[in-house]
Amino acid sequence: MLVAQTVGQRRVVAACCERSRDAGVHLGLPVAQARAVLPAGTVRLEEATPGSDASRLRALAVWARRFSPLVQVDGTDGLWLDITGCAHLFGDEASMCRAVREELAKLGISTRLAIADTHGCAWALARFGEAEITIVPPGGQRQAMAPLPVEALGVDSKTIRALDELAIDRVAHLLDIPRGVLPARFGRDLLLALDRALGHAMEPLDPVRPITPCKAERIFDGYTTNLEAIELAVREVLGEACAQLESRGRGARQLVVELGRYELESLRLAVATSVPSRDPKHLWTLVRPRLERAHLGFGVERVAVTATRDALMPGSQAEQWEDRRRSSMAAAGELVDVLTGRLGVNAVRGAVLTQSHLPERAFDWTAPLAAPVHDVRPPGTRPTSLFEPPMETTAMALTPDGPVHRIRWQGEDRVVVSCVGPERLGHEWWRGRGSTRDYFRVRCEDGACLWVARARETGRWYVHGVWA
Repeated sequence: MLVAQTVGQRRVVAACCERSRDAGVHLGLPVAQARAVLPAGTVRLEEATPGSDASRLRALAVWARRFSPLVQVDGTDGLWLDITGCAHLFGDEASMCRAVREELAKLGISTRLAIADTHGCAWALARFGEAEITIVPPGGQRQAMAPLPVEALGVDSKTIRALDELAIDRVAHLLDIPRGVLPARFGRDLLLALDRALGHAMEPLDPVRPITPCKAERIFDGYTTNLEAIELAVREVLGEACAQLESRGRGARQLVVELGRYELESLRLAVATSVPSRDPKHLWTLVRPRLERAHLGFGVERVAVTATRDALMPGSQAEQWEDRRRSSMAAAGELVDVLTGRLGVNAVRGAVLTQSHLPERAFDWTAPLAAPVHDVRPPGTRPTSLFEPPMETTAMALTPDGPVHRIRWQGEDRVVVSCVGPERLGHEWWRGRGSTRDYFRVRCEDGACLWVARARETGRWYVHGVWA
């Protein structure tokens, strides 16, 4: 498996599997050369997604806080855990390494682990050491680093080339050179990297800090089955949670109302919104029907509201006058939320844009509450109404590929006064056979605006949509 990225005008390997590496593939190798050294038909090529990988690595860092409270993202492929005072919770350092390895294996992630007194030494052994798990005894950094290549210091390629010219390819060679010579010949970064690996220089830790969700709760003096009292408490904590969301500039996408029941498990009532919201009144309309049908058991002694999912909300202009008008987007979102709560999640559907240049495949129907946020823009200008299937018609063009002159529409022959096109849309080859179409935007003398297509294979004309 190869992961490719574009660097300048070249497509190079950004990552590869172990089998590809054993066959001679290395990072930075052009994709064409990598394909050539691997057996034909065995290569799976994926596109690099640095932004998505970075967010997943940070999520993994938050997950790793179960082993240490101090976890930092290390580059693009590693995590740095400060396990000072944590290893004894797993027995010893070796047992902790095995526990980390087993848990990551359950997630499908292969690992190389190293424990050392310094970050630089652990980083070098995890990436360039021979063993998959390496534990350096206290004060053993110098001995552990000596046989490693100079690349294990994490210095730039320019410094590596300068060292290679002098046949310095191991850290042991650098340790034999007087310290005063290194900065003058190779710069201060090399000496700083060496000092950090050996523990002679400080290396700060910037751990991930997970954002706590907005939460509010009320604890009663005793348990109660009075629904009015419970509803009042829920409305109060709901208002407090919305105030926290407002202070962060965010809105809830999912809320969980937790009822702590006496001598029973807590009851969790979840509601979702199609657009971010921090309006207590609207959120209460979603929570109230669920609360009225809830089984209170012997009584409720605690209520809590947690925004388990939230999203940024755009800023809005504060109105001076009392007759404030709510945005159409927020009003539509609240209507969808109410309909979904009453009719069910699958009963309300909405159209979302998809990655396709063909008009009939440029959108899909999905539940609004589950619809992901797409940064998809339709290519070119598209009509407000599409016909499914397209309506076959007859047309006359000045040239085979030229502008449309006359068209038959709704049983009448009409003269075209303006025509823009053609816009050629080919079929999607991965879906099998299809036709190639030339689209024209035409305006008739009576004002009708049509989206006309001609199938190149058959020469037939169709009206695929209109601008209303």
